[in-house]
Amino acid sequence: MNRHHLRNLEALYAHPLRHGVRRSQVEALFRALGAEVSSLEDQRLRIRMPAGQETWIHANCGRHPDLDSEAMLRVRQFLQEIGVNPDHPEAAPDSPRGDQSRRLVMVLDHHHTDVFRLECDTVEHAVLHPHGVWGSGENLTHRHDRDVAGQRAPRDADYLARLSAALADADAVLLLGHGKGESDLRQVLLDHLSNHRRDLLAKVVGVVTVDDGGLSDEGLLAIAREHFGNLPHRRPLRIPGQEVLH
Repeated sequence: MNRHHLRNLEALYAHPLRHGVRRSQVEALFRALGAEVSSLEDQRLRIRMPAGQETWIHANCGRHPDLDSEAMLRVRQFLQEIGVNPDHPEAAPDSPRGDQSRRLVMVLDHHHTDVFRLECDTVEHAVLHPHGVWGSGENLTHRHDRDVAGQRAPRDADYLARLSAALADADAVLLLGHGKGESDLRQVLLDHLSNHRRDLLAKVVGVVTVDDGGLSDEGLLAIAREHFGNLPHRRPLRIPGQEVLH
């Protein structure tokens, strides 16, 4: 288990209860353990392990998506039931520590994905565009012929494979985006990884919803720091041409 998931696992077992554990971090932790995680009505989160153990928690997905004390205790009890704790996490190769790791922030969309690679005190930016069915500009969530036939929206296998390849080159990955169902590329990518690259799921340390109106560099780095840590042993992250953020 990588250090980001282990840190969240330690927070869930902390005495007294430690506040500030996000819904997205818990989702990522359980996916790394091989669980199927899905959203239910009334802001509930359903967690089902490969062996069949199952639970659900109330987890706010609004402006303040931290778990409350009841949800924290419920998650801790479930972790105890499946035999997972900070001393006995799922075994996985250790990743580089802190700001020496290769951290990736992916702002996912069907039309293009912004990929930000954070390493040491630099931020590199690249854009991935679909070349297959998602590059056609067709509205995939409202295709009349698909709705009539009851078929699933077509998926761009090439685009998903290239996103997976970018994710594979990182030690820890944060997925940003918005939407529901097939319009949410975060969930589509996670489904793709579950079916084709389960080994990469442990790299995902958070799944965060952002406004579709766009995200500033400052906002992106703030979210990255929240999930990856404040990087106290290096200079602040820099974006070429931007003011240094503290």
